[in-house]
Amino acid sequence: MAKTIAAPWCMVLAFLLVTISRPVKGSSKFHAPTKQLGIHLSRGGAVLDGVSTALEQIAPNSTIPDSSTLSPRRRKKNRFILFRIFRRKKRHASARHKGKKKKKNQAAAAFTLKMNEKLEEARRTFLDRMAAVSFSLINQERDAMVVNNDTFFQLDGDDEDITPQSDLSLPNRSIFVVTTAALPWRTGTAVNPLLRAAYLSRKMKEINNNNNRTNVTTLAQQMVTLVIPWLELEEDRLELYGNNHNFTTSQQQEDYIRDWLRGANMNEEADPVNGLRILFYPARYHSGLKSIFAMGDICATLRNQTEGSLLSDAVCVLEEPEHLNWYRCPGEGWTKVFGFVVGIVHTNYVEYASSQFIHGLWTAPAIQVMSSAMIRAYCHKVIKLSGVLQTYAPEKECCENVHGVRQDFIQEGRRRALEVASLSGTNAAPSELNEEVEGQVYFIGKILWAKGFELMLQLQEFYHECTGKYFAIDVYGGGPEEGEIKRAFHGRRNSWNGEESDSDSDSEDTFRDNLKKLKSIEVPKSLYEWRRKPIPANFCGPVDHSLLGKYKTFVNPSTSEVLCTTTFEALAMGKFVIIPVHESNKFFLQFPNTLGYRNKWEFAANLRWALTHEPEPLTPELAKEFTWEAATDRLIRSSAITRREAKERYNLGKAKLDERIAYFHRELGKHDALRRVLGGGPASNQVRYELERQGLDQDNSEKFAMSSFVKAIKSTFISNNHHSQAASLSGGSAA
Repeated sequence: MAKTIAAPWCMVLAFLLVTISRPVKGSSKFHAPTKQLGIHLSRGGAVLDGVSTALEQIAPNSTIPDSSTLSPRRRKKNRFILFRIFRRKKRHASARHKGKKKKKNQAAAAFTLKMNEKLEEARRTFLDRMAAVSFSLINQERDAMVVNNDTFFQLDGDDEDITPQSDLSLPNRSIFVVTTAALPWRTGTAVNPLLRAAYLSRKMKEINNNNNRTNVTTLAQQMVTLVIPWLELEEDRLELYGNNHNFTTSQQQEDYIRDWLRGANMNEEADPVNGLRILFYPARYHSGLKSIFAMGDICATLRNQTEGSLLSDAVCVLEEPEHLNWYRCPGEGWTKVFGFVVGIVHTNYVEYASSQFIHGLWTAPAIQVMSSAMIRAYCHKVIKLSGVLQTYAPEKECCENVHGVRQDFIQEGRRRALEVASLSGTNAAPSELNEEVEGQVYFIGKILWAKGFELMLQLQEFYHECTGKYFAIDVYGGGPEEGEIKRAFHGRRNSWNGEESDSDSDSEDTFRDNLKKLKSIEVPKSLYEWRRKPIPANFCGPVDHSLLGKYKTFVNPSTSEVLCTTTFEALAMGKFVIIPVHESNKFFLQFPNTLGYRNKWEFAANLRWALTHEPEPLTPELAKEFTWEAATDRLIRSSAITRREAKERYNLGKAKLDERIAYFHRELGKHDALRRVLGGGPASNQVRYELERQGLDQDNSEKFAMSSFVKAIKSTFISNNHHSQAASLSGGSAA
């Protein structure tokens, strides 16, 4: 009986005949599978049309063996044949896919190359136009030197002589002190510039009297002017000054400042006729940055309120020059308006930016570059209060403490000295050591983590490890982080120690109280809040430092300050001061009552010494170093530029660099968008504010007219946009 073909084999055979592609030319081995099945294909490898044609070539009585009767070797060979057929099909499909992918990559590469060529052409056009602008600027600019060469390089002058423009000790010098804050805001940039201006006014009158230049005109003339911000918006004044000092006019604020000077025993300087002159410039309060920024051109405001010729020969002292110029309105630079400009740098903004602010301009790298550019462009001399600040302009800057303290602190130091002198005859024994007694150690300042409170906690823990006790400390001041710092000292468990009720009637009230406590719990901000044993620290709130005469030891572990005013005041009061050996404390280490430490062991030893001994009495020589009179003398000495320094600056050739920085800063500031991008907030719309105040628009204003620099940028982008549109249109028409 003839064998029949199994149905599965017929289906497999039909599938193979339909899907087999043409065989590779010149290779006869690919015909073997069809020959074994009794199918004879042409040499060209044409696929049969339809399954019926293939089946007709298979005889009904074909001798093709059944799959069940094939030997394992034959079945393995058939599987190998099928594998070779399908692999050939897959290889051809992969080759076609690679070909398409290659063509796509070639098209993308051609498009990228074409775009790079267009960008390179646009870049060359932009650089060519910028080169033309720079060439025109260099030809038109004048050197931004302190004075002209004839004044600097007199043949009969000595190299150590002070140049006349930088000599503040000359008679009849007019001085303007410009700052970023004003009373009643009790901040360093409000109090210190006010006292500096008042003592400069006293110093200028003394110089005029000593040089016999005094007459009726000079007596009536106010030689020193304090320029401070006036917050135009009522909400800004309420937020910063509070309801108790909601001034409606700038005259009310001026009266408050003059009353404060009278309280500081400066009645003559508080006189509005012959004393200190006070001028205001419009400003806005930036609540996000906790700072005040000027609105409009300050130099133009001063020109309108004074004689223009007076400013060209005057000296300008910029308190925080970088802060004054970050978001300033476009206008003439300070070095163009004033004859000599001194910048005093108060704050380490780079440190604050890296630890507190995370948006806009207030990032450490950006603020470092911007501060250096502003100080270099707008100052002739830069005075840094300590070496902890960054380098701004090496050929211009010096480090000097030009601050002083009020007479109240020095009087307390003299009182202590007299008390020690009265007890010197009696052999008084050293004090007994008792760290837990309150009223011995204190800290005063803003209650912020940045003020060194974490270091304070670490020192407390180390002192506890060494002695088995924490030392008691009273903390004065306030701040937004006061609550969490309190919990870090006291721990969170103290707030849960409630009295248990004995009666069942009070159980419901106790449950409600505990529920309220649960709702009021805040997320722990530090691991110190989980301490079991509290540190004996009393948080007493803000107070005037001069009223804390009962303490004898001041502890301040902070290293983020530029020059800590409270440390200076504590030394003037004749107290022990325990501070780290740091660049910001370098000025204080010269005094005998300063106990500096380099590690925790030295801190513990210094504290035990301070608790068992009495401070050295304040001598008259030391007392003089703390006065504002001595600070004014240091300012005059630090501001001076000798002829040798002037020649060295001239040889460096940095004057044109300063001029170009001021130029580009002015031109870029003619558009408010850049200030908004850099986090200016309410101080961003400088141009719009100035135009509204003058009743002009930007097209008709020469001051804010589009410069060649801005025109080159704008024309470049416009021309490139037109070229790209023309190219796209031409390409579309060709297609």
